[in-house]
Amino acid sequence: MYKHCQNREPSVSPGRVGVQPNTKIATLIFGLFHGFGLSSKILDYEIASDGLLPNLLAFNVGVEIGQLSALALIMIAMGFWRRSARFMAQAYTVNVVVMSAGFMLIGYQVTGYVVPG
Repeated sequence: MYKHCQNREPSVSPGRVGVQPNTKIATLIFGLFHGFGLSSKILDYEIASDGLLPNLLAFNVGVEIGQLSALALIMIAMGFWRRSARFMAQAYTVNVVVMSAGFMLIGYQVTGYVVPG
């Protein structure tokens, strides 16, 4: 499908990158952090105890619909981007930017827990 990406040397050799993480464990850890973040956010809402279960279910269904919608848009955009001639040249830089933004967001979230506001 992506013929222009085949038989190309990676921009960073696997020896320099280090150990490839286990994707199942990485997904589990990501899911745990994500779940804890959402559970702490829902605590901010004042939900009556008599409607707790329907509200929790509605919240979770809404979160899942939002995630599936975002994933669909990302997959469509990635499909077009991977077909471009500049994908291999841009992929490393975009990965660094996205990871940096993620680390900054983690720092922002942790600061909110540590620093009294």
